[in-house]
Amino acid sequence: MSKEIQYQLCFSAREKLEVNWAGLARYFQISSSTLANWYKCERFLPQEIFSNLVKLTGISIQNSTLLNDNWGRAKGGRNSVAEHGKSFWTLEGSRKGGRNSAKKFSLPEYSKDLAEFIGIMLGDGGVSRGQISITLGYTTEWEYGQYIIKLINRVFNIKPSIYKELYSDAFKIRISGVNFAKNMLTLGLVMGNKIAQQFDIPAWISEKEVYIKACIRGMIDTDGCVYRKIRRERNGWEYRSIGIYFKSASPYLMRSFGLLFRSLGFKVSISGRNFYLCGKEQILRYTKEIGFSNSKHLGRYQNFLQNYGWIKVKSENCLNCSPQV
Repeated sequence: MSKEIQYQLCFSAREKLEVNWAGLARYFQISSSTLANWYKCERFLPQEIFSNLVKLTGISIQNSTLLNDNWGRAKGGRNSVAEHGKSFWTLEGSRKGGRNSAKKFSLPEYSKDLAEFIGIMLGDGGVSRGQISITLGYTTEWEYGQYIIKLINRVFNIKPSIYKELYSDAFKIRISGVNFAKNMLTLGLVMGNKIAQQFDIPAWISEKEVYIKACIRGMIDTDGCVYRKIRRERNGWEYRSIGIYFKSASPYLMRSFGLLFRSLGFKVSISGRNFYLCGKEQILRYTKEIGFSNSKHLGRYQNFLQNYGWIKVKSENCLNCSPQV
């Protein structure tokens, strides 16, 4: 099979599914780098993927070659999958060959840093078959991304990769490795679509208060925000304050998130997918005991505190307004 046909198979599958390359990688539950090796024809297609592509695209392929176990020796390579039988081109390449040579990752002990990492993953993270990724805003969260990289290095003693999204203001922090992804499942995360699987906060987080606070910080830093709250009265007075907001489509996660806060003595409000932490004493306590690792949130809070704060003002514009938050 020529390189042109191999590329056409990959490209046609992408068009058939109406996704980009990243979406096609998620469809086959592989890393984007592995898919790139295939559609750039830098690696041969595994037999299983080849068969799925043909079935998906409906392209008729003739004169394809099923290579035997020792094909690589002819070019000076080594027989890396002697125990796995025949395959199409790369001896089932990334799939079977990778399993025996997959890098080992030790499972870290529970710690404050690990709990914060889990919170980050629950917020903006994702686990696939061969890697984990955390997606952040390039313009506003680059500094926070550097913090996460250092956190990962402390917890796992590895240095992740950074990938800038080509057509969006986002970047990804990635760690590749089948065994690393499996470790994430052991720690309580889920693989694939988090919402579809109704993901939840791992039970071990609630074992210690220090874990609870660190996990909450990670979740608020990624999927939460600091906002200005306004309550207007008909008499023209305007009450200004600061709040913390979080949102998730998983009812299990929202319930557990509220329980974590309440276990610390906070009074929170949850309505469907929306979580609110309000009140001067509670917000001040949050910033003192839990705080922000994301400089975007910290800067926003400090700006609101300096220029907005908890105040009551008379506003002519509010005389005819209905009370609202």
